Amino acid sequence: MMIAAAFSCLFLGDSIDVGAAAAVRARYGVTCDVAAREGVSAATVAAWPPIAKAYDTAIVSLGSNIPDDPRLAERIEGIRTALRARRVIWLLPYHRGAAAVVTRIAIRFRDDRLDLAAIATRDGVHPDYRALADALVD
Repeated sequence: MMIAAAFSCLFLGDSIDVGAAAAVRARYGVTCDVAAREGVSAATVAAWPPIAKAYDTAIVSLGSNIPDDPRLAERIEGIRTALRARRVIWLLPYHRGAAAVVTRIAIRFRDDRLDLAAIATRDGVHPDYRALADALVD
């Protein structure tokens, strides 16, 4: 099981996390905090105040919006450094270049990864949220 109802969790990032949080709540009754907005880039999230609360699990989706940002790795690393969570699960974007950047950061921090490329998509950016919820809670 990737996430469970017995502990605190956070969805942090872009619209993929907005949809994932809603799907996990609808399908499994797991309610997590959500610090995610549609259309945000890693630069936007990096400018947000640090999240003060510590979590058991954080699910992070970044890199889908402005995937070719030359400072993507730097921004994501800063976000990850400030994040206080026992376990972090990165949702790797469909964009392979951005996925490679996120993967490098995840490996550096020994975080888990869930590659969205394994989940059906209609637009090449957003996953089938039911399938994503199942992958996160399975």
